[in-house]
Amino acid sequence: MFYYKIHKTEFGTLIAVCDNELSGKTLQNKKLEIFVNPRFYGNEQIGEEIMELINNSNDGNVIGNNIVNLLLKNRVITKNNVIKINGIAYAQFSVL
Repeated sequence: MFYYKIHKTEFGTLIAVCDNELSGKTLQNKKLEIFVNPRFYGNEQIGEEIMELINNSNDGNVIGNNIVNLLLKNRVITKNNVIKINGIAYAQFSVL
């Protein structure tokens, strides 16, 4: 399961998605620190049907091994889009 939030921007829609267990946590490595802010990633829960929302968005910001693996499986992103923060996958993307 994932938490998500759709953000309307002047350029279209950005979807933010995180694995449920990461909401409210801070992840860091030597170069980067990310707070998985529930205000940004949302509090609406969804399963794999998130793909429909992602496919209807212009941009995305995702964090969590489960959501990143789902996007890799559906060829929304490639491994080149992914960075790891203490073993947790993070990616940003644009849907064309």
